[in-house]
Amino acid sequence: MALASGTNWLQSLIVRMSFGGNKLSQAFCGNTLFLCEMGYAMAYKFDITVPSPTSRIDRLVLDSRHQSTENTVPNEEKIAIVTGANSGLGFQTAKALGRAGFHTILACRSLERGQEAVELLERQTGLEGRFEVMELDLASIASVKAFVQKFKERACPLDILVCNGGIMMCPLAKSADDIELQFATNHVGHFVLTTGLLDELKQAADGARVVVMSSMGAFIVPTLDYKVIEDESAYDPTANYSMSKLANMVFTTALARKLEDTRVTVNVVHPGTISTDIARYVSGTGKAARTINDILFMTPAAGSVAPIYAALAPELEGKSGIYFNRCVEMDIHPVASNIEEQDRLWEYTEELVAKKIKE
Repeated sequence: MALASGTNWLQSLIVRMSFGGNKLSQAFCGNTLFLCEMGYAMAYKFDITVPSPTSRIDRLVLDSRHQSTENTVPNEEKIAIVTGANSGLGFQTAKALGRAGFHTILACRSLERGQEAVELLERQTGLEGRFEVMELDLASIASVKAFVQKFKERACPLDILVCNGGIMMCPLAKSADDIELQFATNHVGHFVLTTGLLDELKQAADGARVVVMSSMGAFIVPTLDYKVIEDESAYDPTANYSMSKLANMVFTTALARKLEDTRVTVNVVHPGTISTDIARYVSGTGKAARTINDILFMTPAAGSVAPIYAALAPELEGKSGIYFNRCVEMDIHPVASNIEEQDRLWEYTEELVAKKIKE
């Protein structure tokens, strides 16, 4: 924890020094935060005082299973959903939730890849029937709504929802609904999914948890610029990615506020900079790029500790609206703390979704 806390302090200082400045200061902020991420990843690998990712995940799984004996409904009768779970952080998170006893749904764009992931999870854990795949394309509102409807037909509560799927710094592209792809996938898809499943989350007998994946990159931009989100000529892969991740933070605090009188908690996580396929548009997909990423960045198992912690840790029961940088609480982006900005994003997204459904 000391390493993570120290890195968080340094990153907070960098953000305060450059926040709200011009493009030059924003570039400084982004590059320096990235260097901090690399420094943390390298130090983490050689810090013998830090338990291994496997041991930390094992402890979270065991603690959750122990807590299960005191629950109204045991974990074995509960359901979890993880988006983008066929690889990377989502795969590791789904594995931990399954091991903790939850029937875990891998919500994946490709049913074929999702089924391959289910079979691999069963081989690795020995837990047959604990995992299943359902089709979900976050870049299509129709696909998300179809997923929601199919889940509702089960007529059962939802205990954990991990909004993990996403895309990072891709060239300009549009979703199936003609929305900028990063904003559509990272924010709009998860907004439609989560709000569509609120009734099922509220029905969870022991309370439900929503975990939203964001990024330290959200701090590169000072605010949500809706003109940039909508204007193709203003597109910048990094800035638009940062705004989609800031939207994740704002959505989290907005939803946490709306759910204050329920037993549903919502928290947002930055897992660290991880060597996964999400960075393919930045570092490439070749063998050399993969090797460099593996050296410089954290493994998917190490990165998954943060979302698993937010989903399972007993000590987080009842805690909501928190930003975890890795597993350490950190001050959230100022925009995410602004109620007017929360309401603005919520209304903007609702209107955008309604408009696209009519088209």
